[in-house]
Amino acid sequence: MGRNFEAPKRSDDSQWKKVEFLVEHGFRFQKIRIGPNHHDTVAYPKTLEEAKEFVRNYKQYAIKPRST
Repeated sequence: MGRNFEAPKRSDDSQWKKVEFLVEHGFRFQKIRIGPNHHDTVAYPKTLEEAKEFVRNYKQYAIKPRST
């Protein structure tokens, strides 16, 4: 996980579902830089619904799994 990852409370199932969804789609809370000179970073989503849109919008920044 990226150093920007902050684990949700154990009891916060909805946040853990969001984290699981993002990780399954290649987003490990690494910084995503867009814009000129790549100084602008994208905020990670707060909800699972936002995460679905986030994955669609930024899929080119997803970390691809290593092939063995």
